[in-house]
Amino acid sequence: MDIISVADLKIGMFVAEPDCSWIEFPFALQGFVISKPEQVDLFQTKCRFVYIDRSRSLAGHFAEEIRTKDAALKATPFYTSQAEIDDKNGKSGITGMTFDSSQRRRRFLDFLHRQDSSEGARELSRELEYIEPRYDELLRSLQQTFKSISAEHAIDIHSLREGLRDMSGSLKRNPDALMWLLRLKHSDQYSFDHAMDVAVNLLLLGTHIGWRGERLIGLGLAGIFQDVGKIQLPAEVLAKTGALSADEQALIRSHVASSLEILYSLTGIPGEVLLTVSRHHERWDGSGYPQALKYEKICLAGQMAGLIDSFCAMLKNKPYRTAISYQQAQEELFNLRDKKFNPVLIEQFVQCIGLYPIGTLVELNTGEVAAVIQQNRVKRARPRVLLMLDANKERMMGYRVLDLRDPEHKKISVLKALPNDAYGLIPNDYYLG
Repeated sequence: MDIISVADLKIGMFVAEPDCSWIEFPFALQGFVISKPEQVDLFQTKCRFVYIDRSRSLAGHFAEEIRTKDAALKATPFYTSQAEIDDKNGKSGITGMTFDSSQRRRRFLDFLHRQDSSEGARELSRELEYIEPRYDELLRSLQQTFKSISAEHAIDIHSLREGLRDMSGSLKRNPDALMWLLRLKHSDQYSFDHAMDVAVNLLLLGTHIGWRGERLIGLGLAGIFQDVGKIQLPAEVLAKTGALSADEQALIRSHVASSLEILYSLTGIPGEVLLTVSRHHERWDGSGYPQALKYEKICLAGQMAGLIDSFCAMLKNKPYRTAISYQQAQEELFNLRDKKFNPVLIEQFVQCIGLYPIGTLVELNTGEVAAVIQQNRVKRARPRVLLMLDANKERMMGYRVLDLRDPEHKKISVLKALPNDAYGLIPNDYYLG
């Protein structure tokens, strides 16, 4: 299926899914061929883009277009050897690789398109192509927002809302694409990366438990803004590696009040966002701050924000602790159930992200290191992986995929999950050469 803007919607196209709920439309069928101009107009007033199934669309050129594209991709060699790369660059060895990140990304997407045995890989590739520029635009809006707040200027809340709406639609269609981008794209500035991680994971959890519309977008906004007050804290306190003094702890905790003060001064911040921000450091057992609230006295959105904030922080290197793997972070959350966090929420979150979320680095029992490119929802311990390092931890050239569900790989298993920067790997390495 392809994603298109509603501005490009035409009679004869089969609409498989809009970016909003079907209940907003008066149609008897969820998925049908557009036959009237009024139907086009209705989609254009209700949503921003739709999923089109070209194989079920009328007019031969719709189906032919996608067949032609697939044929062209399949005709392209899926493996380029190091020697071929060196010949093309006129250099030798690993230093001869001069592909920039966009070229690497294109090669990786083309590779996913050519996975004939996996419709899931092709759907992931299509969603990545669509959502990546919108993800980049949201990240730029987020960075501009933080700059505006620091300069005490007005912010563009509309661009943040529209960006979060794009993200929520993507998570509904194919959550793996956006979670993959979170692994690959980093600004190397903790505040921006953490805000994006928290916002997207909150959208993921909110979608999983059935939140929709403005309630869900408000949850994403809370994820973006919940730590904005830290811009007023001394950098040396935030970067301290040792234990904090009582005064320093009080200063850190004051960021909640600072965040609320900043948000109150901005136009267009909903009340529920303010409430969520005020509660995201409260804890299930009453050990949180600033009010030491317990159980249901913490609003559900506040409970979710606190859980996701803690989880995302575990996955990042911080001055006082090194990053841990997804598996270790899930184990830590599990140990904190019914203490720091609502046990029902923990169960729901673990269910929606899975044992080995896409993009997770894993070490196999063969000694090889791989990145998960597709979860196995039935046998969670046996995902589809892309090999990155051989048993000697040397870079592997080209793309080699192992589907651990296949009988031929029954002796291969995941030994353990790894932090995202294990063995010196960096985000662009996920695209390889």
